[in-house]
Amino acid sequence: MADNPFAVVSPEELTAEQADQLFVEMHSDYPEITRQGNTLVTGARGCGKSMLIRCSLPDFLMIRNQVSFSELPYLSVNVSIKKTTLNLVELQKLDNLHMPYLINEHFLTLHVLMYSFLCLSKVQFEVEKYDEKAYRNFFDETYNRFLRLAGCNDTFNVDYSSPSCFFNSLYQHLVNISYVFTPYLTNLFNVESPNLSYTLPLFSFSRFIVPVFTKMMTLPCFPNGKPILIFIDDADNLSKIQTEILNSWIASRTQPTISLKVFAQLGLYKTFLTSSGILVESPHDYQELNISSKYTTRFSNPEYYNKAIHVLAKRLQLAGYMCNINEESQSEIEEALKKFFPTYKKQDEEIAAEIKRIIDNYKDNGRGYRKSDDVRRYAIPNYIRRLAGPSKSKPSFRYAGIENIIHLSSGIIRYLLDAVAKMYDVTAKLNRNGVDSDGRVAFIPTEIQNQVLREKADFYLFNELPKSNELSEYNQSSKIAITDNPRSTTEKLANLINSMGKTFQEILLSGTDDDPFSGRSERKVFSIALSNPEKTSDELKEVFRLGVRLGFLHESFIGNKDGDGRTYLYILNRCFAPIFTLDPSGFQGYLFMTNEDLTKAIHTGKRLRVIVEDTSEHDENLRQLSLFDYWED
Repeated sequence: MADNPFAVVSPEELTAEQADQLFVEMHSDYPEITRQGNTLVTGARGCGKSMLIRCSLPDFLMIRNQVSFSELPYLSVNVSIKKTTLNLVELQKLDNLHMPYLINEHFLTLHVLMYSFLCLSKVQFEVEKYDEKAYRNFFDETYNRFLRLAGCNDTFNVDYSSPSCFFNSLYQHLVNISYVFTPYLTNLFNVESPNLSYTLPLFSFSRFIVPVFTKMMTLPCFPNGKPILIFIDDADNLSKIQTEILNSWIASRTQPTISLKVFAQLGLYKTFLTSSGILVESPHDYQELNISSKYTTRFSNPEYYNKAIHVLAKRLQLAGYMCNINEESQSEIEEALKKFFPTYKKQDEEIAAEIKRIIDNYKDNGRGYRKSDDVRRYAIPNYIRRLAGPSKSKPSFRYAGIENIIHLSSGIIRYLLDAVAKMYDVTAKLNRNGVDSDGRVAFIPTEIQNQVLREKADFYLFNELPKSNELSEYNQSSKIAITDNPRSTTEKLANLINSMGKTFQEILLSGTDDDPFSGRSERKVFSIALSNPEKTSDELKEVFRLGVRLGFLHESFIGNKDGDGRTYLYILNRCFAPIFTLDPSGFQGYLFMTNEDLTKAIHTGKRLRVIVEDTSEHDENLRQLSLFDYWED
């Protein structure tokens, strides 16, 4: 079986050449992230944070921009918090002992230095510009000076044969320092004879990183006069004290020389207080960006749709399925992807017939301003309702085609790649329809697309949701069920998703087959708005926070029902559409909900409330409906 062109590879494992081949600038915020200034970047899991960092590093930029290291627009280093002992339980025990902030800052500073010098040791410097004397002066007059001021009197050999060897020497010495720290922690918590004395070095951001990095940028081979960007990935893995220390670094405002680019999972950054108890504020101290995309249609968010098209096209091109996509138009790329991910012909024909029926009846009964509005609003819901019939056989709706696949990724690129990679594997394994005479996958059959997308929806709700650490205390199995006796926030979130899905399904199926415009005025609903946000209970807030953090709900704001303020809007991740047989395409309505209704929902998993048929006249100018308002997303 050939290699899967859609396989997800950790960005850290990609070479610069591979990253250059695969990278598509998914976010319009990318230039903002790579500009001078501190930035906190948040996003749901899988939205592309790590890939964005990978494609901001020197080796990638040198290939992408065809420049040498000294010509880079900035110097960037990547500091991964996951791959560290910064979150040692022993370090957390320092919180109630002496010098917790000093020791934690030392450890955090040491980690940043180690990763920075390791990164520099792998850079392809311009050796012809290397000046050994300048590097010796830097070491003696700056690096070693501040090393001793920090309490480190070590002597170690420095390799001056090249810039890479020089920084590798510094890295190796810092590794030795980090290992010395472990015995200190061991002695500190020795029950019989604890040793509270501290005689090791104490590094800090302002007294070591700032002066050393500032001077380092003046060395030959470096992009002199350009800023340093320190990317700190997975910052939500830091302890509360370490996060306060990082906030203190942000508040010190060392830009434009040094800018901190802090990446964290949405809703998990532990605090915005500094170690001195002062609030670090946006935009005064930093810019805050959320790179999770909410919408996927070519109409409401063409950026994500177009970028997703190019992500898939690039992978198919590398696997030899497509020609040079840089020379092809957007429409040509889309057509090629539509052939690889075809739609279900029978379903297309029946939806086309429904579209004709809507257009033919528009003059007398149409609800929208244009025929196209009603087509988008009612064609697929009417088709799904016809499929359901008396037997309610809704699962016969087939999710297939590139547009459905992108819609169901709900703005999270990993969902998209995971799904299409599984489709490719299943097609290749079955080696039947979709595989050519040479055993190569030629296209993904619609039944496999549908099967995988439905399985993925079940997996996210019933397998992925329980993996949230909030549930671990209950020692539950790997699956979760809808229950009328929820014990945890995770189970309450599962109930809420079930309640939203069932209610949205009932709205979509409302009306009769005789009248294409019957039923609710807005039949495609994916969102709930809070009628009385000031009364939202702590219990509900916790459920919403968890949903947003996991990417299962998207949070936004809209005008309230009275028109005199704003309220919260929570959008169901469209990846769940196959569970409830919803139409994931655009043009959605939203449903106003009370605190009481939502509390019942999280405790029962039943539909949000009885849907009363809209008996209002079909007035084209009518936009304020009885239970939910018109909203085009």
